[in-house]
Amino acid sequence: MAKESSLVKLAKGSGKKATPAKKVEKIEPEKVLTPAEERDIKAKAKVEQLLEGVELTPKKEELLELDAPPKEGHEWLEEQVSLLGEQVETLKAEVEVAKGDYARIFAENQRIKNGGGIQDDSMTKQIVLRIFNELQESHLSMGNNPHTGAPNLVIAPIAFMNRLIMYFPFLEQHKKF
Repeated sequence: MAKESSLVKLAKGSGKKATPAKKVEKIEPEKVLTPAEERDIKAKAKVEQLLEGVELTPKKEELLELDAPPKEGHEWLEEQVSLLGEQVETLKAEVEVAKGDYARIFAENQRIKNGGGIQDDSMTKQIVLRIFNELQESHLSMGNNPHTGAPNLVIAPIAFMNRLIMYFPFLEQHKKF
């Protein structure tokens, strides 16, 4: 009967240890975000993503030179304004040079497009004409490789010759193709 008493004790639960009660966590309802708050959260996440790997501490040479205490009165400010004025004048001069270069390049380009060509002396004309004729004859005589079917002349002579005609309009009268 000793077995029964131990089984009875077991059934009654007298031999079990008490288990701690589970804590019930309160579930708070989700806070509803306004569209402005959602936009702010998305913007902050995007900024963090974009600034990832970017060093935000300024370098010494990038800092403005404000370490010196300002001089009495407006002298320091006047010096700064004069330095900035000099830089502005330098930049204005560079802009004027760039405008002149652009105007010259634009005018040359328009002249070439309109068929003005480059004005040459007779010796240059003869040399260019000789080169043009050599290219033209090579294009007409070389043909294609019979084994591969690829052209023997690797350059695109038609395009090259048309380009020469664009720059040297007098070549138009010698054109055979």
